[in-house]
Amino acid sequence: MLVAKGRARSTGMSEDGGYRWKEFGARIREARTQAGLTQKRLAELVGVRPHTVWCWEAGRMKPNRANLSEIAHHCATSPAALEGLDVVKAELLREAELSFRDALVRLPAEDIESIRNYIRFVKSERRRRSRQGS
Repeated sequence: MLVAKGRARSTGMSEDGGYRWKEFGARIREARTQAGLTQKRLAELVGVRPHTVWCWEAGRMKPNRANLSEIAHHCATSPAALEGLDVVKAELLREAELSFRDALVRLPAEDIESIRNYIRFVKSERRRRSRQGS
């Protein structure tokens, strides 16, 4: 199914027929149950529908950064733990993100657009190679 700007909408399905974010969803479910929350209550706290929480836990959808932060807050954990990153990797990732943002602020808009185009190209090449390998 195509959506705006010709991008394919992600269904969350992996090539083997499973859901690609299944392990991620399992970590959300574990954190929620350890916090003593129901799907309905977590949905209320985060500001989404209970079905959305179900989709996250089933691995059908991945929460956006804001929702991930809210989930972590209400489940007394960290976004990094929900993403399956250990503390060292999470800190390295945070430092890299801050450095990257700092560098981007200093670039002209044309350079930022060139970087975006390069990232799109790399992602499309990766998808093309994975389709050829299947």
